[in-house]
Amino acid sequence: MTLPLASLLLRRVRMKTICALAGAATLAACQNDVAGLALSAPSLPASYSSAARMPAAGQRDMRDWWQVFGDPVLSGLIVRSLGQNLTILQAKQQLIAARMMARTSRTLFMPTADISGAANAGTDSVKSQELLRRPIQLNLEVGWEMGMFGLTENTQRAAKASADMAAEDVEAARIAVTAEIASAYMHLRSLQEREAIARSSLTLIQRDGQLAAVKFRSGLATTSQIEESRMNLGEAKTEQARFQTQIDITLQQIATLLGTTQIDVSLRHAKPQPAARLSHITGRPADLLRARPDVRRAELATVSAAADIGIAQADLYPKLRLSGIVGVGGPSNGSLFGIMGGPSIQIPVFDQGRRRAVVAARQALFDEAVAAYRQSVIVAYEEASSALRAWSSVHATVKQLNVALASVQKIRLETTVLEREGLNDRSKSIGSELRVLALRKQLADAREAEALALIIFYKAIGGASPLTTSTPDGGAAPQQKG
Repeated sequence: MTLPLASLLLRRVRMKTICALAGAATLAACQNDVAGLALSAPSLPASYSSAARMPAAGQRDMRDWWQVFGDPVLSGLIVRSLGQNLTILQAKQQLIAARMMARTSRTLFMPTADISGAANAGTDSVKSQELLRRPIQLNLEVGWEMGMFGLTENTQRAAKASADMAAEDVEAARIAVTAEIASAYMHLRSLQEREAIARSSLTLIQRDGQLAAVKFRSGLATTSQIEESRMNLGEAKTEQARFQTQIDITLQQIATLLGTTQIDVSLRHAKPQPAARLSHITGRPADLLRARPDVRRAELATVSAAADIGIAQADLYPKLRLSGIVGVGGPSNGSLFGIMGGPSIQIPVFDQGRRRAVVAARQALFDEAVAAYRQSVIVAYEEASSALRAWSSVHATVKQLNVALASVQKIRLETTVLEREGLNDRSKSIGSELRVLALRKQLADAREAEALALIIFYKAIGGASPLTTSTPDGGAAPQQKG
């Protein structure tokens, strides 16, 4: 009994497929797994040496660290920036793209099917019995490239690592923008405070100039004193104008961070400089490994580099592809239906040197990624430690200036009383008030430096830190959760 052509082809395809699958199962057992490549972080101190230690009960993790300043305007700006900033938006779109690409990596080594049609014309009147040479043909083409030797797993691992790195980029952008907004806001309030001090100083200098003019007409002052008074007045006017220009520049910077060109006019109204409600501030250096986005990204880069080694190693071994065509075509003297296909194996023979060189290159890139990871940990500790040390130093300066300001204000009150009783010259009272304003200016600068150092510290530790806060009455502040 003679079987039709289609039945013979179908039997052969089945036998080839069974043999190919058996061989693929044997080859797939020889997986190369690079997931276990060694990675260790540099040793870090148990604590930052420049900060006072706190009781364990007072430590908590606070993501919305800017709440320690207790400034609703600042909090509102940060919330707006997280939704409007264009750098964050770009990072989010890159994350979406990376996740879509990671999703497609799961289908790279799955069976595929395509439908194609063809029409052939010729002068031969003999009807062709060959499946792919019939005048009219409709084909279903099926293929399956099998990702053996860890190729599938490492391809997916590399794609997932890329998506995770994009997620860390979003977090890094969020932390950077938050710190920039907070820094610009602190600078704005400092400038407004110094501009107000400059206006007060200008008023006092004008009064002192008027008093010097009266003394000059009475023969109690010299020409040099009048000239010095004029110079002081000119410098005071220049300083006030400079502060106003810097205020306008800072307002524009804040608008840019908010993703717009329009300045928020409400920020032109001066408010007191925010001060963090902290009794102590500290953290554990080991937290940098889980809190810093750049450190986590560097770690993910080693995962991606290890996966690339696995992909390069899989390229050293044969590749198996199963393919087939199910077609319907005519006219034909035989059956209109036909099947053809089978396995194909690609065996690298003459380019093994090139492929092994690629593996060596991938290994070198992995070693470089490990070194970059360790470097990122060390740099993170340096930044956090330096920022905390700077905050501790300027925090002590603020305390000293507060004490000095209280003493100078006391002297000014005494001078005012003597002047009222007619026992002191008005010029001495003006000089006392100018000393108070000079100290207030120093204190404004120090408060800005203290706030900026604190912001840098929070940015350095990844935007979250164990810390202790205190309310004005000395009690513990309620816990904030991000």
